[in-house]
Amino acid sequence: MEINQHSGTIFDIQGFSVHDGPGARTLIFFKGCSLSCFWCSNPEGISKSNIPLYYSAKCIGCGNCKTSCPNKAIQFIDEKPVIDRDICEKCPENTCIDNCYTDALRMSGRTISVDELFSIIQRDRQYWGKKGGITLTGGEPLTQVDFARDILEKCYNAYIHTAIETCGHVPWKNFKKVIDYLDWIFFDLKHIDPKQHKIGTGSSNANIINNIRKLNETFKGKLVFRLPFIPGYNSSKENLEGIASLISESKWKEINILPLHHLGREKYQLLGLEYKAACFPTPSSEDLKNVKAVFEEFGVTCFISQDTPF
Repeated sequence: MEINQHSGTIFDIQGFSVHDGPGARTLIFFKGCSLSCFWCSNPEGISKSNIPLYYSAKCIGCGNCKTSCPNKAIQFIDEKPVIDRDICEKCPENTCIDNCYTDALRMSGRTISVDELFSIIQRDRQYWGKKGGITLTGGEPLTQVDFARDILEKCYNAYIHTAIETCGHVPWKNFKKVIDYLDWIFFDLKHIDPKQHKIGTGSSNANIINNIRKLNETFKGKLVFRLPFIPGYNSSKENLEGIASLISESKWKEINILPLHHLGREKYQLLGLEYKAACFPTPSSEDLKNVKAVFEEFGVTCFISQDTPF
């Protein structure tokens, strides 16, 4: 689907979040991400396309989805539909979903205009309190940078506090389009080693680190780093010290540690994907204590999980 500056593709809107910026906030989840982290808890946000989620427990095997699919992307094996996702993601139709009478197929993603989204934000605004606002997340909001800029500008000019959560793996010109309309940035760091970063996310971290350094020179708002902490992947002392050293060089010296959880496992089943984080354990309290100690040695204030810097 082609995205222009007047509309974008999102997969969720959540109100009253208290963990993604100051006050109660409205979160807008953008479709499309420039990374493919194996632990991602929102895998439905990685693809830019609207994609069907398959709830097998609701399926009665009637075959309506197969017969209604114009591109033959659905085949039946053992009386259950198997979806060819490569074909399905290119399909502009929703006929399989429209003809699923048990609601076993649901679409993840919808197109929304800036004006429609802003009206939802204005509706929520009365419930935020004095410190609330919006946070763009995803997915990666800056993969739809014109749409992100338009909604951020509209909110910023309406005196609404604005924030984004970003993986940082976008062209610098994308950041330049939005930084004048941002109060906060939550910036993810996954791994300091470029090879390990590519193993875990599909891409090197060179562009990400470059963007951090440019933001340090140009962004006047608040930036908080975030580390999704996965024991056995990015938990080594060498990696933690490398990330802490990078942060210590910037003007922002706060990091929020996000311990691995497996709450998104079911989404992989709905998408017909392998959940590659299954073999990685959730961190212990001792693990998190050690992480905090490393960052504090470098003068970086460390917040664990829901203990946030706001």
